[in-house]
Amino acid sequence: MGLGKFWHRSIVIIVSIILLWQFAKTWNFFYTDVANEPQLQVNQNDNGSLDTRKDHMVQIVVVIVYYEALCPDSRNFIIKQLVPTYQKLLDNVAIELIPYGKATTTDLPNGYKFTCQHGPRECEANMIHACAIDIIKNPTVQVNFIACMIEHNLWPINITRNCAEKMHLDADSILNCTKSSRGPELLAKYGRMTQSLNPPVSFIPTVTLNGNSYDQAAILANLLKEVCKHFKILPAGCL
Repeated sequence: MGLGKFWHRSIVIIVSIILLWQFAKTWNFFYTDVANEPQLQVNQNDNGSLDTRKDHMVQIVVVIVYYEALCPDSRNFIIKQLVPTYQKLLDNVAIELIPYGKATTTDLPNGYKFTCQHGPRECEANMIHACAIDIIKNPTVQVNFIACMIEHNLWPINITRNCAEKMHLDADSILNCTKSSRGPELLAKYGRMTQSLNPPVSFIPTVTLNGNSYDQAAILANLLKEVCKHFKILPAGCL
């Protein structure tokens, strides 16, 4: 082999090695970049609300409403505050409804006896609400059904059927729940939840935001404003 051919082959080998090294560096950078790309996560804020986010894309505030089915203040809050807030922050709030209020529960050998602030009809309505909340799994349908009922809740069975027909729901499954042991068990459970609040309930409705019941007057007067205070980055419904 001549000296010229030897140098020519040597140069080709060296250039090939350099190209392979550059390719390996580029591929490693690309793989590392993809692996480190931010992922969609669910984290918890300092204030307790949940963040489903790629840099805080979605934050959730948990709103729990302790109410009574025949209470005028509960009716006004659900219709004028809760529903409009939910409609504006559909993806940013989780609603939990607790129909019991200032009722009392007496344990009996074969079940429970309930005494309600607005009389026996309210106990009947509270139990229908409890069964509806248990049976209706879709959160939006659940809130809208309870709002429909509480607007005209003086005749609980009739309004259950009217609202169910309007919303294409099965009224019988809800009413049958109230006649079984399931209805009283649900209402008794809501009673325990209401009575475990700290500080104790002094006004109905009582509303907690992420487990906190501070500043009830402000929450009852402007739920949207108070919920929006919990977001680190304001969602569109707060703007």
